[in-house]
Amino acid sequence: MAPTVIRFNPADPNLKEIRGAAQFAREGKIVAFPTETVYGIGVPCSREAGLERLYEIKGRERGKPFSYHIGDWDQLAMLDVVRTPAFRYFSKKFWPGPVTLVAEGFEGKKIGIRYPRSLPACMLIASAGEPFFATSANRSGEPSPKTAQQVIQALGNTIDVVIDGGPCQIGLDSTVVDVTAEPPAILREGAELVGIKEAIQEVESGRIPRRKILVVCTGNSCRSPMMAGLLQREVRRKHLDQQIEILTCGILARDGGTATTEAVYVMKNREIDISSHRTHACRKEDVLDSDLILAMDQSHCDFLVGLVPQIKDKVKVLGISDPIGLGISVYEEVVEKLEQKLKNEWGTIVG
Repeated sequence: MAPTVIRFNPADPNLKEIRGAAQFAREGKIVAFPTETVYGIGVPCSREAGLERLYEIKGRERGKPFSYHIGDWDQLAMLDVVRTPAFRYFSKKFWPGPVTLVAEGFEGKKIGIRYPRSLPACMLIASAGEPFFATSANRSGEPSPKTAQQVIQALGNTIDVVIDGGPCQIGLDSTVVDVTAEPPAILREGAELVGIKEAIQEVESGRIPRRKILVVCTGNSCRSPMMAGLLQREVRRKHLDQQIEILTCGILARDGGTATTEAVYVMKNREIDISSHRTHACRKEDVLDSDLILAMDQSHCDFLVGLVPQIKDKVKVLGISDPIGLGISVYEEVVEKLEQKLKNEWGTIVG
């Protein structure tokens, strides 16, 4: 039987049909979908019968694994990837986009991961609720298809659903980069090749952050931006700003707010400008990506560990009370305590 074809209009996407395709995929059916590079076929990674069909359709030997495709950043947390500096750098620089990264899982195995930029691909995979095992929609050794018509011609009734999003934007396979190698190594040349080679040179020369510090409070409007300001000044003084990346978030923060007037004032007295700070809600991705997490009090630590249990050993509780609504004098006391904490814990903080 011929596959069901779903037309995808990016200007007016039919969410009901995409959710229907995702439901088919959850049942183990094989769905073809467009990415910005070429068309792919895939199935949710928990569907073992679907994975077996994927091998049969592709004509691939069982010892050669398929890469994972994710539909949003939260799905990356499901794969238990070791977040090395090189992985963080490449994923933030090229995802979503036409680059497959080979990374190390926590079980020690290498896995390939792709986060495509294509809207129908991301909507499909996100709607399915888990990463896909996916590969190009052709039999091994044959050309990768750039249109839905080419997919149907190549694979016909061996697949169940085709999402027709029109011709692929790039039309080249993704570039595959092994970020576990030192320096990262290109395993397959494809899209974004020039930028990837430049990024490899950046890693090789040491011009990427080697340590990521996340500072956490409640609303991300006073304690965490003040501590981040002090930290940033200190790493600049010690010429470590290319080695250490500092970010902040709040467990109850809303995105896009500003630092409190009092926080801006007391930091200005120390010649540190945090007026451009914008509040940011804590997300799993922020927590998993960090090498060290500075939590202002125990409640923040409890929240983060509840969100991502495996990061417990990365959290350091500073024991700093919230000055919100208590006036300039209390803010001054808090900054003085933060300065003392920074002085006492500098060796731990910079690793």
